[in-house]
Amino acid sequence: MEDKKTVDQQQLEEVSGGFEEQTEEIRKFIRKHDPGYRIDNDFDIMRWLMFKSGIGFSGVSANVDFFNSYSLSDGTKITHEELMKMLNERFPE
Repeated sequence: MEDKKTVDQQQLEEVSGGFEEQTEEIRKFIRKHDPGYRIDNDFDIMRWLMFKSGIGFSGVSANVDFFNSYSLSDGTKITHEELMKMLNERFPE
C-alpha cells in the first residue's frame, strides 16, 4: 500500500508563494516607515532589518527553499508573523 503524504501549512505556502508574499510585506513596511531607504533587492531588506529595525538579530536570511528565517540575538527563532508584530510595535501607525 502506498503511503499518503500530507502537506503542512509551510509547505503549502512555499508552493503558493509564501516567501515572496512575506518579503513584499516587509518591503511595504520599510517603504512606509523609512521612505528614504533604498531597496534594490532582498539583501537591502535584510540590511534594514539587521541595522535599522531596532530588533537585535543574530541572523536574518531570505531563501526560497527555507522561507525567511529570523534569529534574535538571544538565539530565539521567530516566525514572519512574530517579526511583523515586533516591527509594528516599534513603528506604530
